[in-house]
Amino acid sequence: MTDAGSHPLTYTGYYDAERRPVRGVVPVEKSLVIYVNSEPLVSLACTPTHIEELALGFLFNEGLIEGLDEIEAVDLCDQELRVDVWLHHDIETPQLRTITSGCSGGATFEDMSSLHHRVRSSLCVTPPQVTQLMEEFEQASALYRRAGGVHGAALAEVGAVSTPLLCLAEDIGRHNALDKIAGICLRQGYSTGGCVLLTSGRISSEMVNKTVRMGVPIAISRTSPTSLSVQLAQEWGVTLIGYTRRHSFRVYTGAERVVAPK
Repeated sequence: MTDAGSHPLTYTGYYDAERRPVRGVVPVEKSLVIYVNSEPLVSLACTPTHIEELALGFLFNEGLIEGLDEIEAVDLCDQELRVDVWLHHDIETPQLRTITSGCSGGATFEDMSSLHHRVRSSLCVTPPQVTQLMEEFEQASALYRRAGGVHGAALAEVGAVSTPLLCLAEDIGRHNALDKIAGICLRQGYSTGGCVLLTSGRISSEMVNKTVRMGVPIAISRTSPTSLSVQLAQEWGVTLIGYTRRHSFRVYTGAERVVAPK
């Protein structure tokens, strides 16, 4: 099974002294250019799924738009992998682009020194919910399970009766996956403030910045935060949970939101 996110190929597998051809897939990597009001804004290396949502989420997480009511039209050119976003207003195109620590060379215009308001939320999770949410997320990460080599991000509703995952996206870049989530939520009208963020990758400062931009109070990762992300999460009121496994995890900030089961 293949889709826009995976590319079929045959590789040579070595198994002890034996080697043989194996049919498999690898994740697709392409270059996306986002234009705003006919002006080029940024080029991103990405997995070509949820492309329009990636563009919208990038604009939102960078603070260039606040909502869908500012969007006049979104046009996708599949052949060039170009998204044209037309706004009802002009924007001042940022001149300084920061190359982030993303594995695919992510980009941000956001100044890390600028302060957000603290995230105010009464949302809490229990230890079993933390590990269960990560298990649900990993099971639903279909592209990773099929091809490997990608990151995933998802928003989950704690205590949901059916599946807790509100939306999920995968990409070769963890920042792109989070921007796709923001774009999906904008288009679907989902409120992100009462949700938990799940991510497969390292939580860096720019990931915390995007998390706070979305108003998400709890971020759970399979791996580690960085020193700066811990500092910013403390300042902005975000609970950071890392190294989540089936029966264990680490809480780096905001431990008051992790409570005992009732």
